Amino acid sequence: KPAARPVVKDPEWIESATARQALVDLELNVRDRLIIDLLYYTGIRAGEALSLFTADMHFGGGSTELGCKLVDPHFHVRLDNPVENGARAKGCERTLFVHDQLVERYIDYVLERQRILGTNDESPHALVNLFGSERRGRAMSYAGLRKLVVRCGSRINYQLNGPHMLRHTVATRLVRGIDCEPQPMDAVQSVLGHRSINSTQVYTHDLERAKREALAALAPRSVVLGPLQ
Repeated sequence: KPAARPVVKDPEWIESATARQALVDLELNVRDRLIIDLLYYTGIRAGEALSLFTADMHFGGGSTELGCKLVDPHFHVRLDNPVENGARAKGCERTLFVHDQLVERYIDYVLERQRILGTNDESPHALVNLFGSERRGRAMSYAGLRKLVVRCGSRINYQLNGPHMLRHTVATRLVRGIDCEPQPMDAVQSVLGHRSINSTQVYTHDLERAKREALAALAPRSVVLGPLQ
């Protein structure tokens, strides 16, 4: 008798296309819109997002002064930034490229940050508290980021348990080709910062179910014979 295998739950992701579009269209302040788009379009971990420094955000491309030769808009995920919020970046250091809309979101946020904080802007973190008097200008916490995602879920009438669901949604869409062409597994592994391809393969979950159902459709069926004449 084979040993029992542990039950592995499928990653939770935003399965509803309507909910995904509602999240993209949701009206938010410029900082929160940047955060949601950053998580939704790049699949970055919450801890990695909270560990980003403004010096990592090369949304105008690299330069000699920045020590980066990449021309296209991008940002660098690093594991050793001296964070002030206890955020923990894990996985692999990597470079992630961004589309023009995300660049515009970032510019809007930077302008708003300058308007609100002015000369009091001293944090190296890319994502800081802007609204409310408590900890204004300080790096965002995981609790604050999670509350934002959960609140967005309530507004679109779709339960979002936390930022991990946005990461899982990016991964599932890339692997399965949902609203895009399916991407090679090793490319998705690199985007997500997985050290092992096994971690990336969990996003084939619905494909595995589809394969089972497809082969089950070919299973022989019993033939019911009528009475002999």
